[in-house]
Amino acid sequence: MMESMENPPSSKYAIYGMPRLSSSIVLGIVDTGLLGLYTLGLGAAPFLIGLALGLGKLAIAISQFLIGWISDKTKTRWGKRKPFMVIGAPILGFIFALTVLPTAFIASPSSFDLFLWLLIFDFLFQFVYGALTTPYQSWVAEQFQVQDRPKASAFQNLFGFLGTGVGVVFVFVIIPMFMDTYAATGEIAPLYLILSIAFSVLIIVLYSLCAYLLPAETTDYVHTNILEDVKQIVKDKNFMLVCLLQGIAFLAWGMVTPTLLGFTTEVLGFDTTTMALAAGILFLGIIIFLFSWKKLIDQWGKKKTISLIFLVGVLVLPFSLIGLIPEGVPFAIAIIYVLGVASALGGWYLFPYIWYADLAEDAKRRGDLDEMQAGLYAGFPNILLNIFQAIALFITGIILDLPPVPGKSFSWGYVLWGVWCSAVLFIGFIYIRKFIKLDFDWEEE
Repeated sequence: MMESMENPPSSKYAIYGMPRLSSSIVLGIVDTGLLGLYTLGLGAAPFLIGLALGLGKLAIAISQFLIGWISDKTKTRWGKRKPFMVIGAPILGFIFALTVLPTAFIASPSSFDLFLWLLIFDFLFQFVYGALTTPYQSWVAEQFQVQDRPKASAFQNLFGFLGTGVGVVFVFVIIPMFMDTYAATGEIAPLYLILSIAFSVLIIVLYSLCAYLLPAETTDYVHTNILEDVKQIVKDKNFMLVCLLQGIAFLAWGMVTPTLLGFTTEVLGFDTTTMALAAGILFLGIIIFLFSWKKLIDQWGKKKTISLIFLVGVLVLPFSLIGLIPEGVPFAIAIIYVLGVASALGGWYLFPYIWYADLAEDAKRRGDLDEMQAGLYAGFPNILLNIFQAIALFITGIILDLPPVPGKSFSWGYVLWGVWCSAVLFIGFIYIRKFIKLDFDWEEE
């Protein structure tokens, strides 16, 4: 390991963590906002958009695994990870702009036009996102010793929280602004256009700075082949059980995030003013809940905390049925529900960044790996995760195409989605309690 890994300065943690600001913004917009943007804002069929988004998740499943393995085996004068960051960031920034600005390039698009556009550019976005962020995320195991990784993750999470908050405001305030402007004039709202381009540039700047300012790792190159590595990982029973957990969980979480925008506008009836207020409350709530979950992890351990997060989701999500209240949903009840969803979702987002490096470290300490192949351990779980998330998006498109609720203007899907997600998370809760190990003896050293 490098000498610079001993007692790293705070500036190193900040430099390593800052790219998460941009990646959290753009992924949050894509995962949370595109379904509503393309269906409610541009009028595309929910089933087609769900299909396009689902196929995109298959792309990221491929790239996170494949590029994670390739970056583990890469040997250049700039190290393993830097080339992927320097090349991937500009490509991702450009594709993001194309994905969120379809009407800048297509005049009066039909539903099928929008489906094809999203199918192509979301597929490319997801593939490049995986190819960029998997080597970057893997870098934590090579830039920081095990005792320093919790602090590195804390800096990542801090930037990620800020990015999540910015993404929330964009999705719940700026996208509805785009919808209103486009419905009235057929034009793109100027603020929407400016921010979309700004976020594209931010990806390029932050990842490039991180790659330039941090030293290349000095981990020795070991030549193996992908089949040998996969066989090695599959033998890690606990790791494979965690992979399956993520897949099961994303049958729920993969439906929650893209449905929230439509739920708040169509079911809760938020207008521009109440949406802005709700987004502000949601942003503060996410930050508070994320730090609260982190504190619980320190006190209770990871397994008890993730169990509680799932249980919160099980109890909160079925209240999507409040949309059936005949006279409409009171604003206070609506905010309480959205905060409840945010608390569970925010807690879940903490875990992948914590356990990827831990599971790789545990395998190394048990002697199951000849080298700490953090890229493969970061990328492999996303095969199941994204396959299950793709299925969740297919199901979301089908559910949102259900007939309208009698006496309401929205689909039955906008009130039933929470019941589905609760049932899935209950299965996940039982699975965690029976099969998963997330706390290791060596963490006490």
